[in-house]
Amino acid sequence: MFHKMIVGYDGSEGSRAALEKAITILQLNQNAKLLIAYVNEDVVGEEIAYSGQPLGSAPILDDMTTIPPVPNDPESPRHFARDYAVQMSDSIQAQLDEHQVSGDIVAVDGHPTRALAELAEREQADAIIVGNSGKSSFQKFFVGSVSEKLVKESPCSVIVVK
Repeated sequence: MFHKMIVGYDGSEGSRAALEKAITILQLNQNAKLLIAYVNEDVVGEEIAYSGQPLGSAPILDDMTTIPPVPNDPESPRHFARDYAVQMSDSIQAQLDEHQVSGDIVAVDGHPTRALAELAEREQADAIIVGNSGKSSFQKFFVGSVSEKLVKESPCSVIVVK
């Protein structure tokens, strides 16, 4: 059985299904560790002076991070980033609370495939659990599927949940 699982989470139906599957596995193996990761993709390649995060990214929320005050302008990238981080963390925590299980929530930066594979290697994870993208064949042709790429690049097993 798995000892450390990472769930790739983006708030979609597929990622919620992946988290549900991970929770089921965790309930069968209560010694396992669960890490839920959401990815801050680079929306614009320019840097802004906000915790070193690229524009459009959410700050990584942990006990060691101090997030500067968010400006009152709701159109501000900093405002958006903070809202995104809170929304993702709240959504994940609600799903964990519903099943009375615990897991660590982490934000990682970069392209989802690379960011999740690097996290799995760094954390020595046994498995990455992701949802099926739900993209059409046309969309997959042009942008590809994170789950497909993860199967090829991951240092551990990948479970794709439909």
